[in-house]
Amino acid sequence: MLNQGGVIGKLLGGWQATTIVRAASGQPLSFRSGFCNLPGQFAAGCIPGVLHGANIWAQDKGSFDVNKPIFNKAAFEPPSNFNFYFGSGSRMTNYRGFGYHNQDFGLEKDTQFGEKVRFLLRIEAFNLWNWHIFTSTNGGSFANTDIASPSFGMWNGAVTAPRNIQIGGKVTF
Repeated sequence: MLNQGGVIGKLLGGWQATTIVRAASGQPLSFRSGFCNLPGQFAAGCIPGVLHGANIWAQDKGSFDVNKPIFNKAAFEPPSNFNFYFGSGSRMTNYRGFGYHNQDFGLEKDTQFGEKVRFLLRIEAFNLWNWHIFTSTNGGSFANTDIASPSFGMWNGAVTAPRNIQIGGKVTF
């Protein structure tokens, strides 16, 4: 009905919508110890194990204070154990960081005026709902995972990009 012509048809008809939705689970976490007293020829990293029955989370992942550690340091083998000892942890754990979700959305309208003039209007929104997801930096983790570090478990400060809206128009004749 809106594509019948006239002013209302020109304004309200002929719109096209596009969307891209992406959702993924969080990446597996790997923990290390920066204090690793091993001879250089071993070329091994010290990987702390999680103590039996311990909870690695110091806070709830759903809502936590970024000024406090998110990981429980007491849940891991202490750094002082790594004196000629590799650790009992696995390279990658079964614990996961934050999942990722995003939606991009676009609207487009192509309108013909007369025989030779066309107007194209595009509106695009990236991260439409302005979701902020904690992300890793340089392939690492969203938080410090070195149990020997004084800042163990602290957030690295990285989040996904905020919502970005762009509008564009093109006249062809």
